[in-house]
Amino acid sequence: METKESLEKYLSEDVIGKFYNNELYLSQVLPNNKEYIKLTESNIKLAKYILKNLDGKPKSSFVQYMEQINIKEGIEAEEQFKLGFKTAIKLILEGLG
Repeated sequence: METKESLEKYLSEDVIGKFYNNELYLSQVLPNNKEYIKLTESNIKLAKYILKNLDGKPKSSFVQYMEQINIKEGIEAEEQFKLGFKTAIKLILEGLG
């Protein structure tokens, strides 16, 4: 996964050329905040627990797992929107230059 620093370096390069050559992989950049990391780690633990202990019956841990998945996906969607918006602005600026 890429970090925000490598993304900034990536976007400082020829974005129009990278866009044309299909070399932009912004979906690989994941949020890097404490809540996201904590939820991801917790989801992995819950998934392992559910797989080990679920006997075809819903359990409260499964409900908690699904709630956390929804929160995590919301964080990812927000970050992807921000990256897309920043990329669009960068393309506009390069197009004007």
